[in-house]
Amino acid sequence: MSKFATKIKNWIGFDVVDEDEESRAPEVEEEVQELEPITAREEKRRERKPANKVVEFPAQSARSKMIIYRPVSYEDTMSIIGNLKSRKPIILNMENIDIDVAQRILDFMSGACSAMGGDIRKISAKIFAVVPADYEIVGNSDGYKE
Repeated sequence: MSKFATKIKNWIGFDVVDEDEESRAPEVEEEVQELEPITAREEKRRERKPANKVVEFPAQSARSKMIIYRPVSYEDTMSIIGNLKSRKPIILNMENIDIDVAQRILDFMSGACSAMGGDIRKISAKIFAVVPADYEIVGNSDGYKE
């Protein structure tokens, strides 16, 4: 083989050895590495591996729940607010309650919605939708008009 072709092949990374050079080359002992057992390698890999990077969100059921309330008195307001804190949408039906009590409940609910970033909308004369911050009330009208 020509010297030029040999140089090109050596430069590229092919080990081309002439038969004459083979007889002149000293014998080199190859270094043998001892391999670690598989279990030891796995343990080291686990040590280097960072902790679980998955961030878990609070568990939610497969189906969202909407709660319908028919308050009887002003004391029912705290349980309604509790569900709003739990991020559950609420339909508030005040057809069977005195107007003064209904007004107090709505005032309190309005303040709670505002504090939590939620929304309250009138659906009909005495029915309201109360939703937490991560819900949006969508409809083709601006709400009920008397």
